[in-house]
Amino acid sequence: MNLQSLAAKHSGKLLSVGDLGYNLQLLRFSGLRRTFYEDLWRKAADATGCELTPTGYGYLRVQRGTLVTFVERHRVMLDDHLTLNIMGNKAITHGLLREKGIRVPQCREFTLRSLGVAEAFLEEHGGPLVVKPVGGTGGGRGVTTSVRSKGALRRAALLAARYHPRMLAEEQVEGASYRLLYLDGRFLDAVRRDPPHLTGDGRKSVRQLIRQENKRRLSEQPVSALSPLRADADCAFELGAQSLSLSARVEAGRRFRVKRIPNENVAAENHNVRGEVHPELIAMGGKLAGDLGVRFAGLDVIAQDISALPAEGDIYVNEVNTTPGLHHHYLIAEQERVVPVAEILLNHLFSTEQGVIRL
Repeated sequence: MNLQSLAAKHSGKLLSVGDLGYNLQLLRFSGLRRTFYEDLWRKAADATGCELTPTGYGYLRVQRGTLVTFVERHRVMLDDHLTLNIMGNKAITHGLLREKGIRVPQCREFTLRSLGVAEAFLEEHGGPLVVKPVGGTGGGRGVTTSVRSKGALRRAALLAARYHPRMLAEEQVEGASYRLLYLDGRFLDAVRRDPPHLTGDGRKSVRQLIRQENKRRLSEQPVSALSPLRADADCAFELGAQSLSLSARVEAGRRFRVKRIPNENVAAENHNVRGEVHPELIAMGGKLAGDLGVRFAGLDVIAQDISALPAEGDIYVNEVNTTPGLHHHYLIAEQERVVPVAEILLNHLFSTEQGVIRL
């Protein structure tokens, strides 16, 4: 079976048992996410003198006087549909960032038919790569890190192709992952998002620990995570880099990284660093969001030192998110430092009369 046939098989036309299990799990977490955001917006509406009404269609209607806006989980009525689509295309966004002189990871665009392009880049680059779909996804889905061999590249490409026929093979740069949040150029918050970790008990396999962790996430209060841990290629490669596997039984007390992508972490692994970001990086991010025409933007930055000058801190802009998840700024370790992003958004919408409907 060639790569094209395999891609068709994995595109949703034929789901494996693992896919079905993960999709069932996603349904359970979807309810958790919906409840979290409804509660978040209700509290924000109360705090800002607004009236919130569920529509029954998944949207929440928020009204202040004769002005109405609608929210849907983390989505608000600010950026236009085409802007969302353009910024959601990682290849186009990378090109725009490079044109503006912004430092981005080196990458190559490829398809399953041109897998040789990615293979040549892997050989030329020498270090690990990140493989991701050009678009059609979010939240780290379809992304695989620590790709070090042609076999791993092929596996990662098959996963990414489920979401988009075009993919990026990107150099894996070292550093922590940060989310810088902007609203009409105004800097709101910064969070360092660390990768998810688990702790061995000497008895359960890594796969069993993942299942146990997902059950815990669904049942615990207060909520600490809105996504399950997935035992995917990113997980397998990251475990392999630590001489572990899904079947390994990790000694009691040993804390290990489950995967490199931070999207599936928990609140204890997110840290508010708003006061640590260098002022020039803050200004650069605000100007970048404005120049790109993105009103509500979450810049994903990889940096060794977020407090250093952008020119000196080995800092890369990885993505420009136009529908940034608000939960990243609430589900953090330092609850006393939470920035009330939802309240700020509502006050901004109604005070500027932007992103609203006039009755």
